[in-house]
Amino acid sequence: MDQSALVSLMVELFAAIRLISAYPSPAVLPEVHALPQSEIQRRLCNSRPCRVKAYYHPDSGVIVDETLDLQNDPFDRSILLHELVHHLQKTTGKYQVVPNFCNRRISEEFEAYEIQNRYLSQIHSPRHALVVGWNGRCTDGDDGSKPAAPAQSGGH
Repeated sequence: MDQSALVSLMVELFAAIRLISAYPSPAVLPEVHALPQSEIQRRLCNSRPCRVKAYYHPDSGVIVDETLDLQNDPFDRSILLHELVHHLQKTTGKYQVVPNFCNRRISEEFEAYEIQNRYLSQIHSPRHALVVGWNGRCTDGDDGSKPAAPAQSGGH
């Protein structure tokens, strides 16, 4: 996907997020980088196979699996939308008031899945995103430097 098409898609997705959640559209769009699945697995899963298709990190922006068809596949677009929600969560500071890092991260993830699934319902997608057990995936010892809330591939 070329840069202008990506920018147009992000503007469209941020408008959808605003309508679903009342988050404001950002003044500056985050960077989006497409990487091979093997690189995502190296960064997030200690090079072991995993189903992570995208993630957000405040320093590097949104990272998506290069095989996602953001232009033609509504579910793949919803994965990008999910990560854009994480960008808004960080830039608005919505969850910064939650003192416990693990609780904050779980709250961010559940909200991103909720918005993603509402988006999928609104576009009449037969698929939805599965909220995969975040409760055991973070500990209060986490320092917050890990990428936030990777999006998994979804189910039906």
